[in-house]
Amino acid sequence: MVVLLTEYIRVEKEAEESFSFAFGDEIRHSVMAPWRIPLLPFTLPYRLMKLKKPSYDADLEQSSDCLIIYDLEKMRKNDQEHFVKQSLQYSQKTISLGISKPLINLAFDHHLPSRSEWNIETKKWNGAVENLILGLIRTYKPKKLIFVGKYPYAGVLEAIRKCNSSEKMYWISVRGDKSAIAERSNRFSKVMDMNYFTETELFIKNTIYFDDESQSILDKLKKTIQNNEINVLTNPHNAEYVVLSNSGADLLEPLLRNQTVLYSEKMEFSEELNIPNYVMRNLVRIEDGYEDFIFQNMLNFRKGRESKSSFVMSIQSKMDIWLEY
Repeated sequence: MVVLLTEYIRVEKEAEESFSFAFGDEIRHSVMAPWRIPLLPFTLPYRLMKLKKPSYDADLEQSSDCLIIYDLEKMRKNDQEHFVKQSLQYSQKTISLGISKPLINLAFDHHLPSRSEWNIETKKWNGAVENLILGLIRTYKPKKLIFVGKYPYAGVLEAIRKCNSSEKMYWISVRGDKSAIAERSNRFSKVMDMNYFTETELFIKNTIYFDDESQSILDKLKKTIQNNEINVLTNPHNAEYVVLSNSGADLLEPLLRNQTVLYSEKMEFSEELNIPNYVMRNLVRIEDGYEDFIFQNMLNFRKGRESKSSFVMSIQSKMDIWLEY
C-alpha cells in the first residue's frame, strides 16, 4: 500500500507549545534557580525561538499509517464480524482503539470502556476519550485518523479540533441519520456509510445497462444480447454490465461495486483516467465499428472462467481507494 500523505497528524493546540506558557515556565525556573536570572536575556529568546522551529518530519519514518477508532457500543455483531475484523488488517502500521466491549473475539491495540461500562459522568468520560486519542496521536504520529461509529463523541471531536488539519480525518458511519451526519461532518474530510465497504455483488447476473448516449451501441449489440439471453435494465446499480458513453460519467463507482464497465472510445475526459489496478480487470474499452466483436469476446472469456471464483474487492482495498482518491 502506498501512502500519499507526506506529513502525520499533529496536536497543535498544546499548552506547552504556547508562547505564554514558555515565557512563564522560563521565569518559574529562574525563580527556583536564582543563578539563571542573569541568563534570562539569552535563555528566554532561545526558548521562544524553539517554538517557531518545530521539526515535524524529523521522525516521519516512525509514524503510523492510520489510527482507527471503533465505537463498538453502537455496532451489531454482524458489523464487527464483516467490517471491524477485516479493517483491523488495513495495514501493518495501523493502530486501533476499541471503545466498549466487542461482541466477538477482536484484538485492539488499545481499549477504553464505554461510559455505561465505566459508570462515570459523561463529561469525565469524554475527557478521558479526548486525552487518550491525543496521547495516541502524539505517540504513534498517524497519517490518517478514521472514526467508525454512528456519531462521533464530544471527546473525539474535541481531540480532532486540537489537531493541525481536518484533511486527514475520516468518518465511517454506522446507520446514522443523514441530517445528523451532515451536521457533524464538518470536522472530517470524507464521510462514508459502512455498507459501502461491506456490500459485495448486488447486481443481477446476465443483465446490462446503457446510458442515454450509448443507444447506438445498444442497436449494434441487440442480436448478441438476445443470443446470450442478457436482459437490458434501466437501473445501472442492478446491472452486471454497464455501458457508458457520457463523458461526465463516473467509471470508478460501478467498478467498485464489482460491475463490468464498457466505455466508448468517444468519451472525452477532462482529466487523465486514474483507475486503480484493483478494478482494471472489469474495465473494457469499446472501439467504434468493433462493438459486437469486443462484447462477444468478453462474454466468451467470462464463460471460460465461470468455474473460477469471481473477483471480489476486499474491505482493505476499498478503504485504500476511498482514502487516497
